Amino acid sequence: MSKYDWQNLKKEYILGEYKSVSEFLKDKKIPRNGSTQKNVKGWNEEKVQKKCKKSSKVIEKVIEKESEKEAKKIVNIKDTAEELLNKINESLQELNKYFSRNTKKTKVVEYDYKLGKPSKETIEENEEIQEFFSIIDRGGIKQLSSALKDVNDILNNGNNSNENNYLDEIEKAWRVRNEK
Repeated sequence: MSKYDWQNLKKEYILGEYKSVSEFLKDKKIPRNGSTQKNVKGWNEEKVQKKCKKSSKVIEKVIEKESEKEAKKIVNIKDTAEELLNKINESLQELNKYFSRNTKKTKVVEYDYKLGKPSKETIEENEEIQEFFSIIDRGGIKQLSSALKDVNDILNNGNNSNENNYLDEIEKAWRVRNEK
């Protein structure tokens, strides 16, 4: 029967922070002899293999985390571009819509003739907002076209080979409205 449990000692050495088998054996007060040398043969190589596996797994995990971050960033950019596209579509519907604000102020003064000065002053203010439609704002259409081009570039990652892109559609719609 063996004096030492070599399997557990091997596991402890490989998983531990020992720099060498000699250091481990000294720490455990195990004498170095022929039997010990026979039992610890190959431990260093296994420890090196464990370190290599550990390094590989660490690298894989880091790459995986970086990939997840990059994927989230791309998804966020695409979501933002889609939201911007929705806002541009809303704005497109309102290019020929204008608002007019009329404010009317009425000042009423009560005069006290005994004192020879005004005794009470009241100001009444009425505001009226009107909505009306007119010709399309060309500056607005240029701004929307530019924003749409930016969205298209984001969604296509700079690849502008798509013939039927959003900018072409906006320009067609603009021409149709101006011809009417």
